[in-house]
Amino acid sequence: MKIYSQILKSFIAALFIGAAVCAQAQTINPMPKVSDDWRYSGTISMWAPATWATETIGNRSITSDSSISQNVNGAGPMAMFTLEAHKGNWGVMGDLVYWQSTGSGSSVHTLRGKDNSFYAGYNATMKQTMFTAAATYTALSTPSVYLDGLLGARYISSTTSVVDAQQLNLNGVVVASRVGNPSRVNQTTDPVIGFKGRARIYDTSWFIPFYADAGKGPGSNNGTWQALLGIGDAFSWGDVTLAYRAMGFHLKDNAGSTNWTNAGPQLSATINF
Repeated sequence: MKIYSQILKSFIAALFIGAAVCAQAQTINPMPKVSDDWRYSGTISMWAPATWATETIGNRSITSDSSISQNVNGAGPMAMFTLEAHKGNWGVMGDLVYWQSTGSGSSVHTLRGKDNSFYAGYNATMKQTMFTAAATYTALSTPSVYLDGLLGARYISSTTSVVDAQQLNLNGVVVASRVGNPSRVNQTTDPVIGFKGRARIYDTSWFIPFYADAGKGPGSNNGTWQALLGIGDAFSWGDVTLAYRAMGFHLKDNAGSTNWTNAGPQLSATINF
């Protein structure tokens, strides 16, 4: 999608321009300061993952993979935000990942006889919402390593809608047609436990951000996990990070199950206030 690609390029260019402007400035300590004063941060991200999915309904399973470029080309509306607030060692965080993607396909089969054909086509829309809320506690705060433990919950919703059509033409005349609109919504809320933090690279403004959590919901087949590892640079206003982020979840309901894994590069800008 050209508009999405242009926005991504502009975002990256703006971040590198900001980094160049601040390159000559005084070295910023990237480690958070634990104090009795409130401190807040907001992060906006652009995540471009590849996807591995398995949908099971009854005794039938369908596995599909989509690359980063396929997901970007089919991307629709999306929102990726993280908010944090800390006072002393305690804190709260909320992380939202929402995206919508579309896909379509069609085929025409020629039958015997003149102007005889069978047409089949579809338009599919997939929406995913993943919201994580957690309380955090600073377990380690040194000049080189900062570590928060976290305990919370993740809400996951996966919606798939398909419009499919079939049409039979005999001698150039439509003799039969069908349009279907099946859809499926699968959602769960799972408790999660994990940790997050960063490690400073020597005495520079550069650091390594890291994050990991895992959780298990009601029943024997619901579960979720998330992990992130990257590199970042701190500035007076906040920091910029480039990371590899992966998230997976397994949902089961009366109709079947959904098993998703999303993983790919993520570019983020965080503002401290």
